[in-house]
Amino acid sequence: MNQDHDTAMSIREKYFSGDRYRNVEGILRVVKDGLCHRCGACIGVCPVGTFGIDDHAYPRQADKCIECNICVRVCSGLSVDYPALGEAMFPGEYRFGSLMGVVRSASIAHAGDPAIRALGASGGVITQLLAHWLHTGRIKGALVTVEDPAEPARGKGIIARSVDEILASAQSRYSTAPSFSALYEIRNEPGPFAVVGLPCQIHALRRRQIMDPRWRERVPIVIGLLCHYNLPYESTKLAGEMLAPRGEKLAHVKFRQRDARGWPHNTLELTFTDGSKWRSPYGPAQIFNVVSRVSPLGRCLMCLDATAEFSDFSIGDPWIRNERGEWKYDEPGGWSSVLVRTALGEELLAEAETAGKLVRRAIPPEEVERGQHAMIEEKKERVAFRLRLRRRLGLPVPSYPMPLPATPRHMARKEMAFWFTRLIPISPRLSRFFLRLGLSRFGRYFVNRRIAQRRKAAAAGKYRLSASDFGDTKEPNP
Repeated sequence: MNQDHDTAMSIREKYFSGDRYRNVEGILRVVKDGLCHRCGACIGVCPVGTFGIDDHAYPRQADKCIECNICVRVCSGLSVDYPALGEAMFPGEYRFGSLMGVVRSASIAHAGDPAIRALGASGGVITQLLAHWLHTGRIKGALVTVEDPAEPARGKGIIARSVDEILASAQSRYSTAPSFSALYEIRNEPGPFAVVGLPCQIHALRRRQIMDPRWRERVPIVIGLLCHYNLPYESTKLAGEMLAPRGEKLAHVKFRQRDARGWPHNTLELTFTDGSKWRSPYGPAQIFNVVSRVSPLGRCLMCLDATAEFSDFSIGDPWIRNERGEWKYDEPGGWSSVLVRTALGEELLAEAETAGKLVRRAIPPEEVERGQHAMIEEKKERVAFRLRLRRRLGLPVPSYPMPLPATPRHMARKEMAFWFTRLIPISPRLSRFFLRLGLSRFGRYFVNRRIAQRRKAAAAGKYRLSASDFGDTKEPNP
């Protein structure tokens, strides 16, 4: 086993030490080859500020390169060695292919402060923890994502050093955000800092921490976000342009804005320069599905991590149903589901709970897995099929130096059907047409009818509903 791993390491080092992917030219080729996440990590870890961000949130060369190759070595768009990261973080425990990675415990939780709880997309856990740690001096700041004032459809990373800045980052942002570019601000600070990131961003940071232990001391706390896809900000911008009153522009975007009913009645809300608002007629899962169907999802389609497996703990919505198909943890105030992975993660949550800043209730980890099964299984089984297909077609793929899971036949069929929808984003005109259709009365009728059909089938025992009401299902029940 060790010999096989050493061989894989040797091949990988030989491959990535070549001219194709090296230094600034290598990162620009990652972008050209369609392998860039637009996560911002290469910008943030560069020691000399070689990169800036272009108009589409990709890295661009802004200064001279000193040819240290750090950017390429951490780039998670280009490669991720899951077994190596797993062994570094969880010696003897990690096994690639498990659906959720190493999980010490699972719970649902919400902020102890009702005002912070109300700000969140679900339970406000991350906002509460960061504010608490900042107030008590456990951290000097936190890398979070806020709305980019220059482009409201896009997210921007900042190092939040005040509670007000932490509060401004509340709620999820399902849109391109090269937020880890903000790591550059703290490259020479001793820390400690916390970061909140998507799986792809955490992959890059963990690789940097393995290369340079100072980054482990600088950023000791890593909070992960469950992630299906990250929508390109261009799609949100397009929706804003289509829905804006004549002569007005998009001013603010809230992806999970609550109404008076509370969770889970929080969805996309656009505010325009005249103060008017448009609120999605769909719930958060449905509007995500509508927009994703017309969006070029790029590198996200080749990611194998749905639950931020290398974080200290991961946070998501409690999309968990009871035996009657109803939401099991349906409280208007909202809960968050929490997967604890490290001893530090457990220590941090226990301390916050003792301080009255967090309310927690233990649940079986299997509940989270069942609630998120469609997303999690896609990231493992369907993505493996997707990667094999892309290799056969001669398309660029990231390097994953480990055996990929087999794809069951029914998942392969779903994957082939999914690729027909991937034809839509090829044409901007088609994207605009289908987005307008999806947001129209006819689109709402179609989506609601499909939801009703799925619920009826689930009630009859033919299917098991997934986290989303949109109707993505597993194999028919026997």
